[in-house]
Amino acid sequence: MSKAQISADEDGVAHGGQVQGGGRRAQGVADRRRRLVRAAAELLAERDDGAFSMPELAGRAGLSLATPYNLFGSKAGLLARLLEVQMRGFQRDSDWMAGLAPAAQIFGVVERLVAVYARDPRFFRNLWKAFYGLAPGEHETMPASTASHLVEPLVAGLVADGALDPAVPPAEVAAALTRIFGTAFEEWAAKDWPVARLARELRWGFGLVFLGLLSADDRAALLTELDVIR
Repeated sequence: MSKAQISADEDGVAHGGQVQGGGRRAQGVADRRRRLVRAAAELLAERDDGAFSMPELAGRAGLSLATPYNLFGSKAGLLARLLEVQMRGFQRDSDWMAGLAPAAQIFGVVERLVAVYARDPRFFRNLWKAFYGLAPGEHETMPASTASHLVEPLVAGLVADGALDPAVPPAEVAAALTRIFGTAFEEWAAKDWPVARLARELRWGFGLVFLGLLSADDRAALLTELDVIR
């Protein structure tokens, strides 16, 4: 993650979602938040295990030890913010799905998911390691998976197109796909899978879910696509 990207993306919203102000004090808070997010990104990039301490973070940012806690509440809050910044601008609209066959929509979502993490594998692996190095109670602050922002419109679109039985709860389908992504992502991060392996696992995982939900014609097309990656 580049410093320019962080500077452009970090918006300076106060911890807890308070409204931004235009005064000098608010600008100072925003600057300190940017410095902390940038320092966290630098430390993650330098460590193979993604580990860094809050004193190290404060020292790298040139701030007092209390500042990260005052602005983010905890290390978990800081890491969650770092991921949000990295994901800012990520394309979440579903316009590209319009008119595509179900198989093309399903595997198109997989391609977009993989593209997000392939652009900076080391960063995402180290961020995952940092999250899982937190105390158990802090894991509750982990942000929702990027997958949810893509699979929810995918499922909604397939229902709208009549490709899925509306009796099947869309939220449950989306949740199952998000869990499949989460499991594959953890394996990719922990075992240093190549990106191609992540893509293959997700194509099969998503494909197998939809084989039980699509019509006979759409299942045949999906099977054809899966045979290509066998």
